[in-house]
Amino acid sequence: MIKRKRRLPVLSAAMLITSAFALSACASGDGKPMDAAADASPTASSDYSKALTLNGVSPDGTESLFAALNDAFSADWKVKTGQDASVKQTTGPSSAEKDAVNGGTLKADFAVLGIGTDIDAIQAAGLVEEGWQQRYDYNSSPFYTTVAFAVRTGNPKGIKTWDDIAAPGLKLVAANPKTYSDARWTYTGAWAYAFDQAGDEEAAKSFVKNVYVNAGALDTDETAAQARFLGGEGDVWLTTEARALALAAGEAKGKIDVVVPPVTLAVEPIVSVVDKNATEAGTREAANGYADFLFTEPAQQIAAEHYYRPRFASIAEQFASQFPETTVLTVDDNLTGWEDLNSAQFASGGLFEQLTGK
Repeated sequence: MIKRKRRLPVLSAAMLITSAFALSACASGDGKPMDAAADASPTASSDYSKALTLNGVSPDGTESLFAALNDAFSADWKVKTGQDASVKQTTGPSSAEKDAVNGGTLKADFAVLGIGTDIDAIQAAGLVEEGWQQRYDYNSSPFYTTVAFAVRTGNPKGIKTWDDIAAPGLKLVAANPKTYSDARWTYTGAWAYAFDQAGDEEAAKSFVKNVYVNAGALDTDETAAQARFLGGEGDVWLTTEARALALAAGEAKGKIDVVVPPVTLAVEPIVSVVDKNATEAGTREAANGYADFLFTEPAQQIAAEHYYRPRFASIAEQFASQFPETTVLTVDDNLTGWEDLNSAQFASGGLFEQLTGK
């Protein structure tokens, strides 16, 4: 049973950051790392004359973001330590990257994954130490985006809210959360909205069923959904704000508009050093330094430039016109967290299969 938790008193990115600073009881409050800070500080015993390479993983669609972050980190680390540090980045579905790290085929020093339970699984495999999510503010989520709608230019269907995409006859494009774990965010966006509005599980079931009736066949991953929508199929594509904004400013400029509904779900990638791998590779100090760097103003600036909502008020204010005001719901505050959601919604025979027939 999903229990209704408090609704975040948030209307904009800037307000979210201000609220997070004020309410964080166990975090540093300024976006700085907590437990990892001491480990990541340059030490006299380190040999900075030797160049190193960090191996990192991050979710699909973040290639350009992490290319920029990696270059900026390398420059920052060089200034701090004199050491040459490069980053080799692998991107892919969160669950697939988790499996590769746990299986040893991907010797990641740090991981930025889409769903926290994937890092929990890496912890369970003995590669990440306990308490990883408390090392940084915002439950170790350095920046975030939201579930949003990509629509045709001019928004001919007048889509503004979640209720609009549940209307009969609308043609929805969406990825399948059973074959593509990161699509659990978009599916859960519909569930979170319905549950927030009604406070009733049966009403949420009915709403989600109506949304996914409009989807018909679901795509195997987000790349396939994007290709199908940009190819002319569907009235609306259920995706993330960051992905849609990047497309609207790039290859799909003049072809799509981006709609952020007035109430939607935050999509929060999370970071952890893969402690055992980094220790064995002799890269733990730099790996901790990389995670630290994500919670600095330069990294927050880069995130915003790549259409991710920053955590820092100082940066959010500079990009206020880029990110529409919205009431942001979260998996932890408005639902019961990913562990419960995975069990109730996405396990074999779970609510996703019952409601969508897929």
